[in-house]
Amino acid sequence: MNNQKLDIGVGLIYRYHKLNYPSPTSWKLRLKHICASTEIELSNWIAENPVKKNQPKAIFSSSQNFAKGQVGRIWHAPKGGIWVSAAIKKECCCENNSQLFGLAVALALVERLERIGIIVNIKWPNDLLVDGKKLAGILPRLFFRGGKLRLLRVGVGLNVFNNVPTEGISLKQIIGNKKMNINFWSSEVLLAIERSLDFLDNTKFLRSQVQQRLWSKKYIDNETGYHWDIKGIDLSGRLIISKENREKVLSTSSRLI
Repeated sequence: MNNQKLDIGVGLIYRYHKLNYPSPTSWKLRLKHICASTEIELSNWIAENPVKKNQPKAIFSSSQNFAKGQVGRIWHAPKGGIWVSAAIKKECCCENNSQLFGLAVALALVERLERIGIIVNIKWPNDLLVDGKKLAGILPRLFFRGGKLRLLRVGVGLNVFNNVPTEGISLKQIIGNKKMNINFWSSEVLLAIERSLDFLDNTKFLRSQVQQRLWSKKYIDNETGYHWDIKGIDLSGRLIISKENREKVLSTSSRLI
């Protein structure tokens, strides 16, 4: 592997994907060197050509100008990172929420990183942290028709060798110049998205594995300053917290800090 490959290319991503993970899934890939948002680009693509079974779509961009993450937060996406939005056709029992899917993608990406010795924690609902700093963010969405799940969509941002803010960290900062191949890591993200579907078929295992990797065992309420104990992840992927024999469940509108 060319450890210094810094320019993203669809053909190389596809080649790495096929070499590392042969499967019946055949990704349809596009690359935008710069765009406002890969989420917008993906929506336009799907409107023109719907996603078919075993033919998921993904749009990569070298950089984005107006990307957004959870609850509308600005998603910084400069050149040197992996910025991708993907859609995959899947019928499963995710219920009408995206939280389990987001956690499944998070866990699958953690698996890929753990393979090379990186210790990664999950900051609920779906950020990945190394040494308390953000390495990756995940934005999941589900689309239903007639009450049935038809499409899984997810945006993933992974810091590779791009500049990051003080609260962030990149793979280059963690492992140096080795394995700094943007196409390899792009294929790893695709592998994680595929692997996440296996986790959705075994949600008990998914929840237990996420719980083991949670960044903190405490939840701090921003409004009151109270500290709550984290008890686990419920069947819908929500965070269960307790304090003085009282339990409550947090949705993704809440944040673990």
